[in-house]
Amino acid sequence: MISKEDPPVSLKPLYVRQILFNFSNGIITPYVPIYAVQLGASSEEMGWLRALTNLFGNIIQVPWGIVSDRLGKYLPAILIGGLLSAALWLPLLLVTEPIQLISVIALQALATSIVAPAWASLIGRLTPKARRGVITSYINIAASIGAIGATLFSGYVMTLVGGSLSNMYMIPIGLAALFGVLSSIVMVQVREEQKMARNQTSSWIDWQELKRNVNFQTLCKVSFIHSFFMSLSWPLFAITKVQVVGDDMMQIALISVISGLIGIIIRRFIGRITDYAGRRTLLVVSRAGIFLYPALYALATNISYLVLAELIVGVFGAVSDIVLFAYQLDITPQSQRGAGIAVYNTVIGVATFLGSLAGGYIPSMLASTGWNSLLSLQITYAISALGRLGGGILFLKTKEPIAYPSTVKRELTRIVSEDIERTRDQIKDMDSRGERADKEFEKDLEWLEGMMKQKEGK
Repeated sequence: MISKEDPPVSLKPLYVRQILFNFSNGIITPYVPIYAVQLGASSEEMGWLRALTNLFGNIIQVPWGIVSDRLGKYLPAILIGGLLSAALWLPLLLVTEPIQLISVIALQALATSIVAPAWASLIGRLTPKARRGVITSYINIAASIGAIGATLFSGYVMTLVGGSLSNMYMIPIGLAALFGVLSSIVMVQVREEQKMARNQTSSWIDWQELKRNVNFQTLCKVSFIHSFFMSLSWPLFAITKVQVVGDDMMQIALISVISGLIGIIIRRFIGRITDYAGRRTLLVVSRAGIFLYPALYALATNISYLVLAELIVGVFGAVSDIVLFAYQLDITPQSQRGAGIAVYNTVIGVATFLGSLAGGYIPSMLASTGWNSLLSLQITYAISALGRLGGGILFLKTKEPIAYPSTVKRELTRIVSEDIERTRDQIKDMDSRGERADKEFEKDLEWLEGMMKQKEGK
């Protein structure tokens, strides 16, 4: 009897989900800190907003990762967390004070944290190791497309509507909830394989295995340091945009999508490079290079500084997202991938909770000692920039779990050479078509001259 092979798994629902999910997020998430500042939030309250979002966004990933790994099923967590997260956008329509907004966003982040470990595990299960970089880059491109369109649309709508804050944010919040629900529903098309055998699935985190996993430990330690300093400046970006530079909603929208547009271009190459040349070099460069972002915000006096900052973070952020995620999948065992990534995200959640709180209180403390508000912001940005640079360099301590056949330099050279050759072929094709058009024109001209001579003869 001939057995039929299992059909190849379609990744289309994953792409569609990312487009819809990031449309939902992109339509409102970039404006949440702006909304808080418009409601009168202080730097301390902005610190609590980012701190609780980071903590609650990661705090229950470990138990949900464990549940997903034990069941060997990841779609239930993705569906439950996605629907709860979408529904919790709606209470933002009723907030009138910063503390209310902070509470709602913290709960929304708590719901979102249900999804993260299951989503990472599902991708890890459905994608072959040799193609993870490329497939991750494609999924991130799909995500960026959804987010960019949403952010621009939202900024335009809020500029057009104007009026009170509740009126201005009504349409974006409603659409965020709607597309969040749709992004969860589309995942029912995914067919998950049967539950893993009992001996392949852990009922709890194997802490001994994680302790023996030197790569995992190193990544957690280095990421904790880098994430602390990275999050130090997060509460302050919205304050600079609204109070220092004075951006309107459309300008904020345009600034927010620049990094996404650059990321789409960069992601085209990064997936291939990381699959052939490895993760470590790109990980170090991207995590260290992002120090330029708070440095530019410290110097900002007009919107051009913010545009340049977004261009830079678009490059380094795109590289970091793809490479870091691929590296996490590489170093976590399949049987505990959900729990392992949840542990990592919890470490990051604690680091960014502490960093965001510090970033919110440092400017206030400096101002209380006599420093003016702008200089207090600039000092905090400088601390964040130096910490990001130092933390990024620490990623040199990470090790590749396998050997790769190429190098970043070689792959970049190959990509540039291929693009140059492709451009040359296109130019040759254009020249060839131009020559054919010239010959046709000359024939038509000769025919026309012959007709004119015949007419003159008559």
